[in-house]
Amino acid sequence: MIIAEQKRKENIIEYIIYIRQIQDIIRAVDFDIQALDKMIINEFTVSEKIKIKIRQWYADLIISMKEQKIEKEGDLDFINSLIDSLENLHNELLSNSEEYKHAELYRWAKPNIEEFRVLSGKTQSSDIRVCIDALHSLFLLRIKKENVSDETMQAMQTFSNLLAHIALKFREKENQISAGF
Repeated sequence: MIIAEQKRKENIIEYIIYIRQIQDIIRAVDFDIQALDKMIINEFTVSEKIKIKIRQWYADLIISMKEQKIEKEGDLDFINSLIDSLENLHNELLSNSEEYKHAELYRWAKPNIEEFRVLSGKTQSSDIRVCIDALHSLFLLRIKKENVSDETMQAMQTFSNLLAHIALKFREKENQISAGF
């Protein structure tokens, strides 16, 4: 909860990947809140009052995952909505001739996006979802301590660069909205 709130404010992509990691952990402990207490919640050096809020946050995620029937795989609805919003922003940036930096980052990432889309078997996935899926897959490979080729790391860097730019534009847009522009 504390980390998620901070990531949500700072970088929407890191937030999405963090929530995915939490979903993975919840699945790995078979939706057991006591296991999460031992593994995560009790590790926070915060007051008991804050720990109760953190525990409730995890319990709410567990309930949502079960209600949305994503016990085996998939993302929570609010994460899917965020990814859709990022995809819309990506398309807006591509259609804006003044956004040459975004177009260039996309040009570098596009062949890698297409390749990962085919390799993952998710041929209908949006560009942004493919990039997020790829970075999440890299995280899982690192946890398993599997070797990652230089070529794969270069492809991941193109995804990371594109997503970092989108995260920046997303934050700018949110700041404009909150400022009333």
